[in-house]
Amino acid sequence: MFKFYGKSTKSYLKEINQDCLLVNNIVSNNEHIKGSSKNENILFAIADGVGGSKYGEIASNYILEELAKNRNLLNHQLIINTIRNVHHDLIKQYSYSAQTVLSIIWIEKEKFTIYHIGDTRVYLITERNLIQLTNDHTYVQELVDKGIISNIMKLKHPKKNIITQSLGGTVEIKIDIYNGLIEPGNKLLLTTDGIHDYVDNETIYKTINKTKNLEKNINNLILFAKENNSKDDISGMVVYYQ
Repeated sequence: MFKFYGKSTKSYLKEINQDCLLVNNIVSNNEHIKGSSKNENILFAIADGVGGSKYGEIASNYILEELAKNRNLLNHQLIINTIRNVHHDLIKQYSYSAQTVLSIIWIEKEKFTIYHIGDTRVYLITERNLIQLTNDHTYVQELVDKGIISNIMKLKHPKKNIITQSLGGTVEIKIDIYNGLIEPGNKLLLTTDGIHDYVDNETIYKTINKTKNLEKNINNLILFAKENNSKDDISGMVVYYQ
């Protein structure tokens, strides 16, 4: 059985929440998503409208609504096609003014596949470790990957918010795909940069594993981001496999 809880909160600096969450066919950026599922196939996603684009909230909602609409038909190729079709449709309709980053998790029994574009993240959390499964598509991450700067240096780099991949953006998208297995007792955590740019990995790990109450743990994680002066929309969703 999978248990899950997700919540998205608007930045105090913004009028509209550009983050969005998806579980199966439920899309939300204002209400929390909570529940459990015994289904062998289950869909989770998180999207973050790009702040520099005028209609970021439209882009983040659009891709998740399209995935939700096809929930009962989903397979690997349909997910890929949906992402690519939405990318081209956003460009056609909004001329690069509606962009979003996103991470999707498609679970089939104990196997999961992640589809990732941008700087949202997916972590695997075990009893002992927090493992970042996705790689940020950002300018500073490219510098880290090339050995030009360290991981610590990227946190205060003046160009840390520049993303290199987005849905609806000017660059032809390259979808990162990751495959893995989730074992009983493990958790998958999806976050937007409103959390992971303001809360360190050790705190994320301890907070998500602190209690068996998924709602309490996510709410505390959001609170820590706010206490650390997160200026962005703040969204997190945890999936627990038992």
